[in-house]
Amino acid sequence: MNFTGSLNYAGTTDGASTQMGISTAITDARPLFDKAISDSSHEILLNGRGFLLVDAPSKVVDWTNTNEVSNIYYEEAQRLAHRLMPKFNFEPINSHTFRSENIKEHYWNEGIQYGPCAEFVHNDYADTLSEDKKTIEQSFPEIMGMATEKRVIGINIWRSVTDDPLERYPLAVCDRTSIDPDDLVYSLNVNAPEPFNAHYCLPNPQQQWYYYSQMTNSEALVFTTYDSHPTDGHLFKPTLHTAVSIPGSENGRPRVSIEVRFFGTTDRN
Repeated sequence: MNFTGSLNYAGTTDGASTQMGISTAITDARPLFDKAISDSSHEILLNGRGFLLVDAPSKVVDWTNTNEVSNIYYEEAQRLAHRLMPKFNFEPINSHTFRSENIKEHYWNEGIQYGPCAEFVHNDYADTLSEDKKTIEQSFPEIMGMATEKRVIGINIWRSVTDDPLERYPLAVCDRTSIDPDDLVYSLNVNAPEPFNAHYCLPNPQQQWYYYSQMTNSEALVFTTYDSHPTDGHLFKPTLHTAVSIPGSENGRPRVSIEVRFFGTTDRN
């Protein structure tokens, strides 16, 4: 089902005003894009729209049990990352983000991030740019102590974890090829445990927004969150994303979701 959603474009410290409730066409991607993992996955994530849906059943039973998630799902997700991006080396992770409509504020507990559905257009990782936004003054890998001589990419693996298909607040993702770089705003990631930039954005009717209807807990939405050296040689255009309310879903089952974030490296060509 396609619908018109209200997207919130977050305010920043760079002078862009907050614009809330922008009416935006949200297209159901399920009938448009194939779910199969293939040789084209790499191209889609790095040079194409920046997102895809895959079948990814998990052996996790209780997604609220952090030990079960870390002992089972982290390795499952790492294998998925390798299948999608076989040219990159993905190190194991030691944390994840758990989101629920019952959680009202972001917080950390024993290394796990908890938070509400994030209802603002953003991307979590961005470089620090020069004042004219033309060149990188300090890259995200440099800030974080990653390998600067390598190509570094980031992906987010997101899934709904309720027993029934997702009915409320799906994750909407923007086709990264439809983003005007001049609309991107670089500002501190307010939820990061240490300071680095995130992408925010100005609304633009040229942006193409999608979601996947009725996601099950055996599916995963994968999208690109960072690329230190895009193939086209330009600044990285992120896969902007946000939770969005589906009109008429007020009585549906509340959303609960898990996301894990990986960074992969490969030699630069």
